[in-house]
Amino acid sequence: MPPVSIQADQQMDVLAATVSTCATGRSAAKVNDIVRETGLERQGIQPTLRFLTGTGLLTSGPAGWTPTVPGVRVGQAWATNRDAARTILGEVWRDSWVCHLLIRSSVRPGVALSAEEIAKAMRPYQTSKLTPWMHLVDWLVLARYVELDSDGTLRLSRTLDDGVEAAAPDSEQNVPPASAPDPIGPSLGLVLPVNMDQLTHLTAEDYGAVMRSLATIYEVLSRQRT
Repeated sequence: MPPVSIQADQQMDVLAATVSTCATGRSAAKVNDIVRETGLERQGIQPTLRFLTGTGLLTSGPAGWTPTVPGVRVGQAWATNRDAARTILGEVWRDSWVCHLLIRSSVRPGVALSAEEIAKAMRPYQTSKLTPWMHLVDWLVLARYVELDSDGTLRLSRTLDDGVEAAAPDSEQNVPPASAPDPIGPSLGLVLPVNMDQLTHLTAEDYGAVMRSLATIYEVLSRQRT
């Protein structure tokens, strides 16, 4: 999940800084490089890197973080044309867990909702904290998956209407396969023993245990790369 300490556009700055660092010939960027490039606090950068890795925009290894091909496309565009970068982000995330969670949620085309209502519709368990999901909605806006109306409410963008209707319970079409990217995503060379469908069927207690375990692993490995 995205960190709650910095905004989505600042997290995109982290991606752009990683891309620009690696464009100089470096194999990977470290947290110190990104602090220097962005001026952001370290405490917000590390969880941002985990989120960007989990959504397929970065990869992680012993040397630090390296942008993927989609990450390079988004990061380079963000540095020069943010409007174009938002469009590219929406394109490269169509197979991501973020897009699949939105499509599989109860959010329907043409219905005006608040950010809180969308966040509640997307989170797998009502017992999980809502704040990170609210910040995920900011990313949905950034990727143009939801659009802001003049009255401040949000609606699904027309580009996602067909996908949401296809995933509706009364649809004859199948929902995305179980092999679709899971909410944590490929990172750090770790292979999760569960996929997204299995995660959404865990009990609230087991789901929390999985997330806490992963957060601990990421934190330990992050300290080794600073």
